[in-house]
Amino acid sequence: GEYAGKPHFSNPTAVYDKRCATFHDEYVSLATVDGRIEIEYVLPDPERDTPHSRYLDNDDYEVTGAELHHKNDEWFLHLRTKAEVESDTPEQATTGHPTVLGVDLGVNQLAVTSTGTFWSGHEFDHWRREYEKRRGDLQQCGTRHAHENIQAVGRKETGRFKMMLHRIANGIIAEAAENGCTVIAFEELTGIRDRLSGASWGHKWAFERLYEYVEYKAELHDIDVAQVDPENTSRRCSHCGFTHPDNREDEGFECLKCGYQNHADYNAAKNIGLRYLRRNQTGDGGGAPVGVRLNRGTLNANGEYEPPAGESGQSGSPRESPILNEANGEAVSE
Repeated sequence: GEYAGKPHFSNPTAVYDKRCATFHDEYVSLATVDGRIEIEYVLPDPERDTPHSRYLDNDDYEVTGAELHHKNDEWFLHLRTKAEVESDTPEQATTGHPTVLGVDLGVNQLAVTSTGTFWSGHEFDHWRREYEKRRGDLQQCGTRHAHENIQAVGRKETGRFKMMLHRIANGIIAEAAENGCTVIAFEELTGIRDRLSGASWGHKWAFERLYEYVEYKAELHDIDVAQVDPENTSRRCSHCGFTHPDNREDEGFECLKCGYQNHADYNAAKNIGLRYLRRNQTGDGGGAPVGVRLNRGTLNANGEYEPPAGESGQSGSPRESPILNEANGEAVSE
């Protein structure tokens, strides 16, 4: 009987984590404003080699969250999966050797980590446009009341975005702590708006606030936070090191030399971590034993992949987590 706000589907996407969604083999249970509902998946033939058979039906991967999309009167669930890494974190944490979590910042994806976790920028952009429209409508009125409402809209906007950025910062800290990382590496924020196509002053403000939140929260966990030179991190192949402008096209990355393919922001996050390692190498033997934390295993400063404990026979690139694209689509990453 008391007044309470409730969420509405004002954006064509809604983000679900494991607290408000339960993922099963053949269906999902989603929280809605009218209670829980259960919906069956519409999936390809399980005998076919699809991202669903490789990741959704694979016990080595767990679903960590999803985005619900409404498009052309159809519903699509974009699932995020993550490889279940055998726990070698306590041993790593006591060796004194730093392990780095690389973080790439962007417009379509506000933040992407070298462990393959994505924080979408769609919600941020949606509300940024909404608040700009509200201010524009009020400015046309020109009254004192409208001016006061503009200030109120500004306070609401700032409050909403701060909550959003705190949520992302908490996620980055949790990702670093879970993977035994002692350093979180970002690209330098100076001039970031000029480097990112489509970035606004609002994005620049968001990146600066996010870095500040991560910095002070990381201190509570004894994790260092640093910035590195961003030059060519989006053009360099994290697999072989080949750098070329044509390696990247929009959100896709394909190395012209070795053929490595993945999400461009994920590739950049790995490069940011690698750059921190190379900048901070010490000793006569080519550097201290440090690594960039990935979904499964680590990359050392020479770009060589090391599998997690118990998988010494695995070689090559790690099994990187995909974002499954629509109910019968393809994986964004390999």
